Amino acid sequence: MPLGLLALGSWLAGEHVVIVDGRFELAPESRIVELARDGLCLGVTVRTGPGLREALRVSAAARTASPELAIVWGGPHPTLDPGSCLRSGVVDACALGAGEEPLAAAATALRAGRSLGQVPGLVVPDGGPALPAAPPATLWPRADYSLLDLERHFESRGSRRLDYCSSRGARDGSTWMGIRAVRVVAEARELAERYRLAEVLFQDEDFFADVARVDAIASGLLDDGGTLRWQARARPEDVVDAGPERLRLAAESGCRCLHILVPGTPTRELLMEAGARLHAAGLAARFVFEVAEPDGRLDGLKGAVLAARALCALDGRFETPIRRARAPRPGAADSLEGWAARAEAPWADPRAERRRARATFFFAEAQRAPGRRLGQHLLRLIALVRVRLGFFALDLDRVVVQASAALRTGRARRVPEGD
Repeated sequence: MPLGLLALGSWLAGEHVVIVDGRFELAPESRIVELARDGLCLGVTVRTGPGLREALRVSAAARTASPELAIVWGGPHPTLDPGSCLRSGVVDACALGAGEEPLAAAATALRAGRSLGQVPGLVVPDGGPALPAAPPATLWPRADYSLLDLERHFESRGSRRLDYCSSRGARDGSTWMGIRAVRVVAEARELAERYRLAEVLFQDEDFFADVARVDAIASGLLDDGGTLRWQARARPEDVVDAGPERLRLAAESGCRCLHILVPGTPTRELLMEAGARLHAAGLAARFVFEVAEPDGRLDGLKGAVLAARALCALDGRFETPIRRARAPRPGAADSLEGWAARAEAPWADPRAERRRARATFFFAEAQRAPGRRLGQHLLRLIALVRVRLGFFALDLDRVVVQASAALRTGRARRVPEGD
């Protein structure tokens, strides 16, 4: 769920906010054009990668429909490289970091006829460095889920699972803030009753930053009978530091799974210790491995495959998707197209790219939910055997499956590479 947009929309109290989710809109550009004619500001959340092209198309369409419309980009890419966004010619300003305060201030400035260049936290073309945004004084207001088409999200994921964020920032910085546990529990209960939820997924960047708060949330959900299932993100060291009691409390309170990002070269001992503790507590886990292209000194893919196989052997409920790490940063003068092309480009070493594609495919198929057709069961069985043996070469089966999918649907078979 687009929790970033939900937070922004909920923050703009008194404004008429419309969230357009391009995944569900049949014609997102047409919808944006329709709204742009009477809109005050178009905010676009932009991630580094192929999605840059879509953000550019949508913004250009809005600019054509309403030349006076203010267009503000925010999210990971504008924060990383605002220059490439502003050079596109269709972006009036970029919000750096969390965008709640800058966007609210931008709306106030636009209504008063003032320049966006005077809004703290925004970068504008030829405007010099952004004015520093004031540190957040409060947490965001309660999320207004009526801004989203929740039923479409439930249908697409096949479960009434709601994404929820209870904190902002990370413990490594100085701006981490968490909602009090009593409010988190109360909101989770109310949302579960209103939307008939089966599960809540805590999408916090750093859910375990305050372990006392985690214990209080788990205890509160346990006091409610532990009937509401939940998942959360964690680091491998969070699991190891938690200890058996905290993990057991989480499981008893309804925690079903922890999502663990494993960036760079994994520390095998740490991962196995985390896996053993989760297995002992009866908790499932999704270890998402991020691997960069081998450079002759370091082969992160080989280490990720070995660790992923060991975790799968430890507990059959563990999922271990493997995905590419973000491509190296292009030059300072690169365009948005350069960024998108770099994200889509295969690894320079064809042999390493083939190994990554094979490992990604077979781990995903081995851990995919069984389908209804005999062919799906057979493919999953073959993938399970390959993962167990660590043998991914001579992958005629992968080629046949992908060719069949392309002939049947007109596009390549989608391989999930993690959250």
